[in-house]
Amino acid sequence: MSFRDVLGGIRDRVEGTLAVSLIGLDGIMVEGLNPGHVPLDVMGAEFSGFIKSIRVSNTELNTGQVLQFSLVTEKYTAFVSAVSPEYYVVLVTSPEGNFGRARFELARAKQLLGAELS
Repeated sequence: MSFRDVLGGIRDRVEGTLAVSLIGLDGIMVEGLNPGHVPLDVMGAEFSGFIKSIRVSNTELNTGQVLQFSLVTEKYTAFVSAVSPEYYVVLVTSPEGNFGRARFELARAKQLLGAELS
């Protein structure tokens, strides 16, 4: 399966999806689908910074790898989920999106993409 196929599956199965992207830890998008015209480039860069700062906190708190986090705002709910130590899937939904289905599909994407990206 290609990156685009996996991201398209997430888009199709998660109600309220506005955008979905595979990003590197450097914040650069590898592949993305953006039917909602979300500023994915900016989000990728910002989330990359969040991940890096959370990693520093984790070493101090001894909590382990960052696997997933979400950011809920008035306009979006954004999920950032690790598929490998260096790559993350960013899923942006409308506030009415299905939170549980989003998390399930991100876990599935980790299984589908993890081996390719490790």
